[in-house]
Amino acid sequence: MNNTRKWLPYSLFVIAVTAFFIYYLFPSEKVKNYITFNLNKTYPGINIAIDHVKPAFPPGLRLYNVNFYMHDLLFRSEQIKIAPGLLSLFRSKVNFFFKGRAYTGILEGKGEFTKNRPKVMIEGKLSGMQIKEISAVKDFTGRNISGVLDGKFTYRNENESGDNLKAELIISDGELELLTPVFKLRSVPFSKIAADLVMKNRKIQIKRCIIKGDQMDGSISGTVTLKNNPGQSYLKLSGTIKPHPTFIEKLGKDLPANLLPKKIFDKDGVRIRVYGTIDKPRFFLN
Repeated sequence: MNNTRKWLPYSLFVIAVTAFFIYYLFPSEKVKNYITFNLNKTYPGINIAIDHVKPAFPPGLRLYNVNFYMHDLLFRSEQIKIAPGLLSLFRSKVNFFFKGRAYTGILEGKGEFTKNRPKVMIEGKLSGMQIKEISAVKDFTGRNISGVLDGKFTYRNENESGDNLKAELIISDGELELLTPVFKLRSVPFSKIAADLVMKNRKIQIKRCIIKGDQMDGSISGTVTLKNNPGQSYLKLSGTIKPHPTFIEKLGKDLPANLLPKKIFDKDGVRIRVYGTIDKPRFFLN
């Protein structure tokens, strides 16, 4: 017991000194360069920039001011902590966990990659993000969108199938700007937008998108074929719009009755189709 009491302070001192030097003498620049070089090499279409890197406890790395670019800024995180599954470091597949802050919200999840092979899988969750602060959303859509973003996603990159992304996203309590006013509306407030998306080889399939709002509800599905210039991405969408009775009543006071499609009063709403590009969409009412 006496020996234990004698050596315990020295042991704690050695541990503290070791931790101090690991942290303050950590080769941040070399680790940062190693991470950015290998990620940019693995995914030539996406570039990553990191301000600096520090060790984290439990064992891992904390990355500060992480920016992902695809031509323009795609996503920014104030910091991301990455911790490996320690036992997996000795296997062909390495597991890792991550958690970070971005756009006043949280990004977290897990993933795995296969050593010496470009094979990656990432599962993640988004919560509490302010979508209006994500510049890539406005750059892509050409519109202002506000609201709180939550959701989950799965990303896979394999030789056989290339890049695959599945996402279930929800935007709550927001507003969508319309480039071309519809029924005198320049923007559409909504309580909830819920969407299921699949992306493969630069083509986004919108499997389901439900919109709930104070003025109208709607649903839409279809495809978006991505181009290097986001505004030139091609739309092929269809769905329905169902205005609420109070909105129709207000609208009827502002417009001649013969300008309102009769079907708009039906319980199922009116069908719409959207073609063209994001910059110049064309709307059709069935």
